[in-house]
Amino acid sequence: MFYYMPTKLFCEKNCIANHKADLASFGKKAYIVTGFNSSKKNGSLDDVINTLKSIGSEYLVFDKIEENPSVELIMNAASYGKDFAPDYVIGIGGGSPLDASKAIALMLANTDRDKDLLFDTETSYNKALPVVCVPTTCGTGSEVTPYSILTLHDKKTKSSIPHHIFPELALLDSTYLSYAGSQLLINTAVDALGHFIESYINAKQTFISRLFCEKGLSMWQSVKSILTKENKSHEDYDTLLLVSSYAGMAISHTGTSLPHGMSYSLTYDYGVPHGKAVGTFLASYIDNSDDTNKKEVLSLLGYDNASMLHADLMNLIGNVEVPKDVYDSYVKNMMANERKLKSCPFAATKETVQNIYAQSLITVID
Repeated sequence: MFYYMPTKLFCEKNCIANHKADLASFGKKAYIVTGFNSSKKNGSLDDVINTLKSIGSEYLVFDKIEENPSVELIMNAASYGKDFAPDYVIGIGGGSPLDASKAIALMLANTDRDKDLLFDTETSYNKALPVVCVPTTCGTGSEVTPYSILTLHDKKTKSSIPHHIFPELALLDSTYLSYAGSQLLINTAVDALGHFIESYINAKQTFISRLFCEKGLSMWQSVKSILTKENKSHEDYDTLLLVSSYAGMAISHTGTSLPHGMSYSLTYDYGVPHGKAVGTFLASYIDNSDDTNKKEVLSLLGYDNASMLHADLMNLIGNVEVPKDVYDSYVKNMMANERKLKSCPFAATKETVQNIYAQSLITVID
């Protein structure tokens, strides 16, 4: 048994201002990493800046993080912040800015290295600037995980960097979720569901990781009802945000498995939002697992069979349609993803992967 989660996490209203002393402990210069618009609209960026001003900290803002950030974007952000020489990095937003903040913190702590460091498996250390995360969506759980998923344009896919960079501090204020659109909340919450399912049905699962999964899976029916409500309460947003963090705590030790690996091509090739792409494969992943895991997960979720779960998910996120001629290349790419295959606790044969694709996607014949 092993469990390690070094991130200090707070969840409350006015969370950023309430913990300005924690921010001050990281130094006098903060590099803020965020997206183009959302953190401005929901007030999280202003809250961070105003708090930094109140403690006399300097700051620099990089607000060009796009969905599914690429290696090239990470290097641009690191270059932009290099002369500022920050003491730490603050990521604000959804999974993309939070993941990006970790990779940028790595490069800013190793300014003598080029982009090859990001995926250098020979490097035996994880030297990075301290990272603070302020999540404004309810899906990735990146605020409590060591992962940073980047887009690799040369390989036309996404992959996690091998360096494990846990945020030192996570500041959760569910107020920001009220500014997110309903479909964004649905997609990100389904991503969190994927984390629970893929962590539970995982070769690396442990007693403690399953505790988080059991809690989160048993809350799915409640989460689903929140997602379909027109008027959500502050308590609803609290629930969504905390469930996302529970899911992050689960995958921080197991990682994800086949549905995440299979989702990357859909996102890269067709722009399918990450949570929707993951959700497309979840029911089939459960259905192809061993009988014990299948029974336990479906029972926790409140379903008699995987078909019922799939129908509910498709009602929430919608079907994904792809041309039939992409199947062979997708199966080939998935069978080359050793990390995801190794995480699968049942035999992830070529036939199994083919079945999951065939059962999950709607085929369009040109």
